[in-house]
Amino acid sequence: MEAKILIPLMSALIGAIIGALSSIITISIQQNSQSKRDKMKLASEMAENDRKFSHELAKERGKPYTLLPVSIFQHYHFEILTALEKGNVKASDIEKITRKNQELINALDGNK
Repeated sequence: MEAKILIPLMSALIGAIIGALSSIITISIQQNSQSKRDKMKLASEMAENDRKFSHELAKERGKPYTLLPVSIFQHYHFEILTALEKGNVKASDIEKITRKNQELINALDGNK
């Protein structure tokens, strides 16, 4: 008689645990996606402002200039935000990000 009661109770308990875990995993995945979208949006806004500032500064100097594509600015700011998110940003981290960005700029120019 006990088996008739224990089996359904254990099945219900296991089902509840599986349901709760799947909800937690789904919420975690959604939060990670939202966090990445928010970081990309912030990097885009920072890139736009940085590019505008670069444009204004170059115009004030009165010399011919070429503005880099917004994607270069966005890559830089996204990497900076990622480093800040990890915490404890060092000068070497900034140098590494700047080097990676310079590689992108060189690729645009066709340089290696």
